[in-house]
Amino acid sequence: MVKRLVAGLCALLLASPLRAQDLPDNELQVAINSYFDNFNVKIVYPTISMTKRFSDSSTVSVRYLVDVISAASMRSHFNVDGVTSATENEDGGGDDRPDEVRHEIGLGVNELLTGGLLKGGTFSLNALYSREHDYSSFTLASLFTYLLAKKNTTLQFGFVRSWDRVFPQIRTWTRKKDVYTYSFNFTQILSPIFIMQVILSYNNSHGYLADPYQVVRIIEGDRVATYETSHPDRRIRKAIGLRLNYKVGPRAALNFGVRYYWDSWDVNSLTTNILYQQYLHPAVILGLGLRNYIQDRAFFFKPQYLRPEEYMTVDTKLNENYSNNYQIKLSINGGYFKNVPFFQDENLQVNFILNFYHRHSATPDWHSRLKNLYAYILSFSVRYHF
Repeated sequence: MVKRLVAGLCALLLASPLRAQDLPDNELQVAINSYFDNFNVKIVYPTISMTKRFSDSSTVSVRYLVDVISAASMRSHFNVDGVTSATENEDGGGDDRPDEVRHEIGLGVNELLTGGLLKGGTFSLNALYSREHDYSSFTLASLFTYLLAKKNTTLQFGFVRSWDRVFPQIRTWTRKKDVYTYSFNFTQILSPIFIMQVILSYNNSHGYLADPYQVVRIIEGDRVATYETSHPDRRIRKAIGLRLNYKVGPRAALNFGVRYYWDSWDVNSLTTNILYQQYLHPAVILGLGLRNYIQDRAFFFKPQYLRPEEYMTVDTKLNENYSNNYQIKLSINGGYFKNVPFFQDENLQVNFILNFYHRHSATPDWHSRLKNLYAYILSFSVRYHF
């Protein structure tokens, strides 16, 4: 659904790199994130998370997130004909309340292995459950990290399993989606100023993979008939990526990444990104980033359907498109500003992130009728080590 895809985009842009070498510190983090675009989608999602170290070898973390979502497409009436077995119900918040509120809770454990053949490795297991009025998801994610060559080489093996259920109120059915994701990361310190990482991933999604809020309109004689979208019920996704981190001076670093993606729907994409980070002060880091993405279209996407077909979609994210994301990051560490009460504590860190995102599709969006999406993604977070 559009709201889940937007939320996923926000999470991707705002995520922090995983520190695989160490167990997490005792930490409390509170974040306020938001998303606004010209397709009349608005999302505000506060997050609170806490990590507690219970011994030298184990930590536990908890997380809670709530999405408050408004989307014009969710408020549209769909006069769907009998072919689709759909209702004509409308669901949404109207003008004075949000169209959706999603709650998510997570629990995770990290364990440093102290014996056996895998001594020195780290194993983590996380469980996530989220629910909204028309969608629920339960996910288990595991990650094993192992250090080699005097900690100059890091190997990571990941596995994620999700059980999702889709039950939109504008339809009369409930359907499932199962997702399996495998990943492998290889990180190598090449010199004191140069780090390289290779990332491989394989994803198998099976079940309902369409968006129930989207509809296909076909001209049949003197009327316009409306049908549900229909996607293949399986999608295999593969990707390979390379990341390079290079220290370009005593107070600056350059991060470069490239990722190639291909799947069983004939969607191929290339992503490149660059991030420059500069110390403005011993406690202040400024980052400037640019991310470019370009992709081909899925084999069944058509700008217009003349008759009902086995697979039909109006999702422009499955058409040819390109996007650019421009990012500004500012991190401030406490303990250096003795005359500023909030920043006196050295255990405190404050982060500001602003993203401006632009996507151009070869065909207009099915609902807004616009080819260009413009979005602002903002994040403010406070991290406290205790």
